[in-house]
Amino acid sequence: MAFRLRLRDTLLLISQTLWLPLAIGALVQIVGRLAPIPNLLIWSLAPLAVWLAFVLGYLVLRPMPLQRVAQRVDTMLGLRERLSTALELSKHEPPHDLDDEQQRDAREHAATLRPRMLPWLVDKRRLALAVLPLAVLVASAMLPNPQDRVLREQTAVQQAVQQTIQQVQQAQQQIAQDKTLSPEERAALEQELAQLEQRLRDNSGNREQALADLSTTEARLQQRRDPNADAQRAAMEQLARNLQSLSGEQSTQRPSLEQAAEQLRQLAQQLDQMTPEQRQQTAQNLQQQAAQMAQSDTQAAQNLSNAAQAMQQGNTAQAQQALNQAANSVQQAQQQQANQQAVNRSIAQVQQSRQDIAQAGQQQQTAQQGQQGQGQQQGQQGQQAGQQQGQQGQQAGQQQGQQGQQGQQAQQNQQGQQGGQPGQGNGAQGGAGSNANNLGQAQGGHANVNQNQKTNGNGQGSGSDDLVYQPYNPSNKQGQSQFVPGQQNQGGQTQTQQGQTNMPGANNQSLVPYSQVLPQYQQSAGQALDQSAIPPHLKDYVRDYFSQLEPQR
Repeated sequence: MAFRLRLRDTLLLISQTLWLPLAIGALVQIVGRLAPIPNLLIWSLAPLAVWLAFVLGYLVLRPMPLQRVAQRVDTMLGLRERLSTALELSKHEPPHDLDDEQQRDAREHAATLRPRMLPWLVDKRRLALAVLPLAVLVASAMLPNPQDRVLREQTAVQQAVQQTIQQVQQAQQQIAQDKTLSPEERAALEQELAQLEQRLRDNSGNREQALADLSTTEARLQQRRDPNADAQRAAMEQLARNLQSLSGEQSTQRPSLEQAAEQLRQLAQQLDQMTPEQRQQTAQNLQQQAAQMAQSDTQAAQNLSNAAQAMQQGNTAQAQQALNQAANSVQQAQQQQANQQAVNRSIAQVQQSRQDIAQAGQQQQTAQQGQQGQGQQQGQQGQQAGQQQGQQGQQAGQQQGQQGQQGQQAQQNQQGQQGGQPGQGNGAQGGAGSNANNLGQAQGGHANVNQNQKTNGNGQGSGSDDLVYQPYNPSNKQGQSQFVPGQQNQGGQTQTQQGQTNMPGANNQSLVPYSQVLPQYQQSAGQALDQSAIPPHLKDYVRDYFSQLEPQR
């Protein structure tokens, strides 16, 4: 009877409280459709699991003493407290004569009892309340959730952030092992990267926060960049190449600044062995190099200028001292370049990480959109297949008629050629149906100008590779292109002829020596490199390009 009562009470509890965990689970599902919640199904079923554990504990662990069981059975089966009274009288000492009679009567009734006599009890009204949250919970779990895409993006962002943390750690190790950096620069870069790593570790997958942290770090690293670093490096490399030429060595494309400093010291030692003419030539070269480095490295340019002036004045000792000071300036520039290269590498790493995090999770979405678009294209292709088959049938009939006409025309042309008459052709037959070959030399509306041609004093042109075209466009507007079609002869062929004239040439002010405009273009390119977010390894191509344009001395 006690176990039957436990089951009966537990069933009543289930019917009365089932709506509560289902309602909480449905509410979690609704919230999960408005905001991204990881493991939404688990969180939705968690209230039901907690409720089930409570129900099992109520069934097994709830106390059920015999006196309470006897009282409930007496009440439910109408035994007039026979069982509860018998249990109470059994505790009396010594027993009374009436006690034996009462217990005998209780045992007779107890022998006829069965657990199934206790009816089940269900609260149908409250049980009906569980239908609605159950339906909401099941439907929400089965239907697609728009927040799943957001969760996938967050997962992809978390993975990208973890990869970024590993890359930042590798960058810190490289900076710590780089012996060319100054202690101050190494400490500053390590501090910036350590702060970035900590902020990324605290990120739980928020793309905007990660991008903001990377942008903040990049802005701080950008403040450590020297806007004149690229121009200084180009000038120092050009100085090294010029020094190699002066010493009779073959100039390399990317000489090191350490070599330039060593060559300056060697040049200082060789001054005593030079003739006056060699000193004057060396002084002129150093003066030109100082002029080119005036804006990129003021200190080195001043030392070179002082050395050139001392050489021109015949003061060898002062020239040697200025050259040694210039070598020290080159070494300082080498240290600065090493620092700038480390900063540029850190900036490039931060920019790449920011791009990876910005694109994280978008590739899957693009692939899904591509699959949808492919399905639409297949449907359109199926609709167009019938139309193409009909058009192919019409084109086949037209081609058969055209082949017959072309056969007759070929026979007529062959007879005309045998009789001494050229074949006639029109725009659709002799010209092969295209005017592309007829444009020839007649396109453009103006004569071709040789950009590598300059004129002498008499107006006659002479070839030279030292001239480049310098455009002049005061209105800063794009010109209008014109074109003149060629004429077709009777045979259906095109004849072209170069234009010739015996008129004297004119001085072209647009052609100037390229050494005259090279510093201006080189400076503009350096400013563009400093102001744009170009990876450092790509900037080397631009510097190599201008280094190859330097005139050979």
